[in-house]
Amino acid sequence: MGWKCADIYFGLIIAIFLYSIPASAGIEVQSSYDEYRQVSSIYISGNHSTREITILTELPFETGNLIKEKDILALARRAEQNLLNTSLFNFVEIDVIYPDRRTVSFHIDVEERWYIWAFPVFEQEGRNFSDFLRINDGSHFNYGVYLKHDNFRGRNETLKLRMVTGYRSQVLFEFKKPGFNQQSGWGFSAGWLSYDQTAYNTMYDKQVFIKTSGSRLLRQSTFEFNYFYRHQLDHHHQITVTYENLNAADTLRKINPDFLPSNSNNNQSIDAEYKYKYDRRDSKIYPLRGNKYQFSFARRGFSVDNGYEGFFQTTATASFQYPLTNRIFAGSKTHLSAIDKDQVPYVFRTGLGYREYLNGFEYRVIDGASYGYVQNRLLYEIIPRTERNINWIPVSQFSRVHYALYFRLHFDAGYVLNDRAISYNQMANSLLMGYGFGFDMVTFYDKILSLNYSFNNFGEHGIFVHFNLSM
Repeated sequence: MGWKCADIYFGLIIAIFLYSIPASAGIEVQSSYDEYRQVSSIYISGNHSTREITILTELPFETGNLIKEKDILALARRAEQNLLNTSLFNFVEIDVIYPDRRTVSFHIDVEERWYIWAFPVFEQEGRNFSDFLRINDGSHFNYGVYLKHDNFRGRNETLKLRMVTGYRSQVLFEFKKPGFNQQSGWGFSAGWLSYDQTAYNTMYDKQVFIKTSGSRLLRQSTFEFNYFYRHQLDHHHQITVTYENLNAADTLRKINPDFLPSNSNNNQSIDAEYKYKYDRRDSKIYPLRGNKYQFSFARRGFSVDNGYEGFFQTTATASFQYPLTNRIFAGSKTHLSAIDKDQVPYVFRTGLGYREYLNGFEYRVIDGASYGYVQNRLLYEIIPRTERNINWIPVSQFSRVHYALYFRLHFDAGYVLNDRAISYNQMANSLLMGYGFGFDMVTFYDKILSLNYSFNNFGEHGIFVHFNLSM
């Protein structure tokens, strides 16, 4: 009887306790979790050079917005990814603060990069670093001076001046103002290039070079104008108009009459291109999650002096990245490109090996009017993103670093269509396959070092080195 009275007494205590619980607790927690909070404030620190508006336009929320409680942490993570993808900051930390039951505030702390660069240039010349190692005879180097101001005026603008000589002589001046969210941007560049050594043809699916002593084989002057527009954070539009003036020496014209249009020594042309990109990846440098779609349509090589009509080019790209387990990631990229002519002058060459290539074909260029490929990779995270402080470096922009290391398996397949293929170029109109394994090291300032061992289905294999390889 005593135990029964005790049980009844204990039950009454529990009932009174449950009745006194506030509406925000217990079963009601789930209900409030689906309710909205208002963004009361956004506090930004660490931006000594970057203007607040530059940071605010990268956020998927703004002061006064109502956001669901369950979406708050995901939006904070998205904001962090967007800010890192601007390449303005080495580190971004976002704290979520709940001042009361109806509001939320965000504290964004950024660590800025070094923005003003002035240093001597000593660089290799080549389609990729591995091909440079193959063809280098001691002359495939450029040297000079490079001046660059990132985040100019604190608005993520870029100001660049580059002056080099060696394998090629170049003077380039460039200014770019990116389009912020729901805002347009613009940019332009003007440059001059000259070569005393250049590729003039493709034989056995490799570039063939000619070199002169004391005279320039090819001179190039360009002026480019860009217009950018970005909306809803992930949608990017770009219009580019380029004027180009090419002058080829008689030696170059005689050894390849089809180097420039109409067998001429000079060609002035205009390119016009529209490009759309949807980019929703966690990193634009080395993505592990998300997807990207890109489409472009261009009129290239339209001559203003010799009647060459140019050609139309269309490209489409899609890439996907996703985690399979906690430390294993998969990725795939598909690219298609087509022009409306069977063949174009050599200076407008298209195909694989120039801007795009397959693993295992680093030494090769496969010319053709249309081409496509699929690249696949499987990553194992050996070292997850790790931060270190180097105490003996006094400059904060370089004393705090991060790095990650991945083991990679890759398999690529592609095809180049060439209706006018020459017999000694055997890789066009054939299935191309490359596969192998390697290591990728990702570190701060958007740097990637890749070391691969790759094979292709033509019996070639070797060790290949890449810098800033991306999907």
